[in-house]
Amino acid sequence: MSPTALVTGASGGIGSAIARELGADHDVVVHYHSDEDGAESVAEDVRERGSEAVTHSCDVTDPEAVAAMVEAAEEAFGGVDVLVNNAGLLHATALEDASVGQVQGTMRVNLEGAVYCARAVLPGMLERGEGWIVNVSSTAGTDGSPTDAAYGAAKSGLLGLTKSLAKQYTSEGVFANAVAPGPTDTPLYAEERRPETVAASPIDRLVKPEEIAEVARTFATTEAMTGQVLTVDGGISL
Repeated sequence: MSPTALVTGASGGIGSAIARELGADHDVVVHYHSDEDGAESVAEDVRERGSEAVTHSCDVTDPEAVAAMVEAAEEAFGGVDVLVNNAGLLHATALEDASVGQVQGTMRVNLEGAVYCARAVLPGMLERGEGWIVNVSSTAGTDGSPTDAAYGAAKSGLLGLTKSLAKQYTSEGVFANAVAPGPTDTPLYAEERRPETVAASPIDRLVKPEEIAEVARTFATTEAMTGQVLTVDGGISL
């Protein structure tokens, strides 16, 4: 039986690349919030690689919905061996201009949702004595965000969550690590910022989602690292 990965926010961008990468030898639960067609496309790609895949829609800020998603994964595949917390929300709005709803949504989806997902998968991982949690943070979390302070705060919180999970659960077989992508070639990265970013990059381009997926795969399959954060930004932060 193949191990099972639950990837949140997997209908597009970085999440879809991670789901496809893990689909080489994991059955995959492709989580999405509203893009059903995107999620189904990713699931079909996973199936073409020889693994099983199901899609599941839920609001990760709703702990009951998250618990139901994990229960559905357990019914479909027997358990969740790998959790990738990728679901995110970015408004790129200066804090003084952001609405209360924007701030709350950013904090809840990016950080609170990850906490609820980790909380839901931990009992099964601990019972089996094995599990991997990969949190997708950002250089906005490691270095601060130039456009959205709430987003930077939430992504920084993921780093604290990662280290806390590692300290508490590694001795019981559950490994937690984080990847911190820099500017990435997805539709979320603003077109007007791309020329300046590429000019500042030692590799003269944006990082590709597939490159971040390769790092996530390493974290999702190793027992040699825990509580670690790896920046993937093509050297911009050097």
